[in-house]
Amino acid sequence: MPSMTLALPILQDQPMRPAFAQGPASLASVRLLRLSITDRCNLRCLYCMPEEGVPFFNRHDVLSTSDLLAVVRAARAVGVDHFKITGGEPTVRHDLPEITRGIKALKPRDLSLTTNGLLLERQAKQLRAAGLDRLTVSLDTLDPHRFNKITRFRGGRGDGLADGLTKVLHGIEAAESAGFKKLKLNMVVIGGMNDDEVVDFARLTLDHPWTVRFIEYMPLGEATLTDDVDHHTVDNAILRKRIERQWGPLTSPPRQTEAGVGPAEVFTLPGAAGRIGFISAMSQPFCESCNRLRLTARGELRSCLFDGGEVDLLPALKPRPDEPRIIDLMRTCVSLKTEVHSSRGNRAMSQMGG
Repeated sequence: MPSMTLALPILQDQPMRPAFAQGPASLASVRLLRLSITDRCNLRCLYCMPEEGVPFFNRHDVLSTSDLLAVVRAARAVGVDHFKITGGEPTVRHDLPEITRGIKALKPRDLSLTTNGLLLERQAKQLRAAGLDRLTVSLDTLDPHRFNKITRFRGGRGDGLADGLTKVLHGIEAAESAGFKKLKLNMVVIGGMNDDEVVDFARLTLDHPWTVRFIEYMPLGEATLTDDVDHHTVDNAILRKRIERQWGPLTSPPRQTEAGVGPAEVFTLPGAAGRIGFISAMSQPFCESCNRLRLTARGELRSCLFDGGEVDLLPALKPRPDEPRIIDLMRTCVSLKTEVHSSRGNRAMSQMGG
């Protein structure tokens, strides 16, 4: 039976405003700062990059640990208390533990990291010891052949076809052993490519205390899949019906029991150890309640994943950090948030941390 896909309008009448995520009228509404510490990645996912890849930033242009911590200090000074380390792939940066320790020393309420999991097996214990609170692993398929196709994983000398997926699964096991018990798994759902695995992913929550989140495919930059957006974007409402047909009704747990302040609508299946989340940026934009800013690895602060609204923080960081100026630029960035984002993002996801 062919997969059901649906071309989605971007604009909905009135997005629901979650009580936990007020915004974006002022800097006081910002709860989360996403910190891209590198634009480099050890994968080339179809929804992130074109086949030829993207040009990487000069390493000398990437923010140093001290630059990143200066921005975090300024954010803490205005009440931002949740931070997420992203990339590219953040685990390819050699000083990730130092960055993690530095942020943790500033006493955030929550410090998390998003990773593709390839290097987790050897880094999970070190990251836990450095003070990382939570991990989110990006995983779009449980099939090794599809994994290679979606991620363009090529492996190294002696690697088998299933090696990429195996590395990620071993990384998840290592993360749990290191103390990261309530992992989040992010699945970007791609119509005609992996949407038939949604029920299998939902099943993972029956036995594991994980939150599996289904993310509607978002066209960003010049990624390969942007040529056929309507075919590849699947409304999360369709996925929810499939899951409920197989596993029973979804119910909403108390929001305060869910870690983080993200946009996912979170549910549980009957008797499940974990949870299911839906991030519906295409079918139900949550711009009205957006509570985050994004810092690129090169020092641009972005108000929106899709539409930018960028301000350059480098003049406030060099030759030495100027915290009042950084805060003023953060305030300017928040003022650039759009009422509803556009239908396509203007930069590659790897360049701004997703």
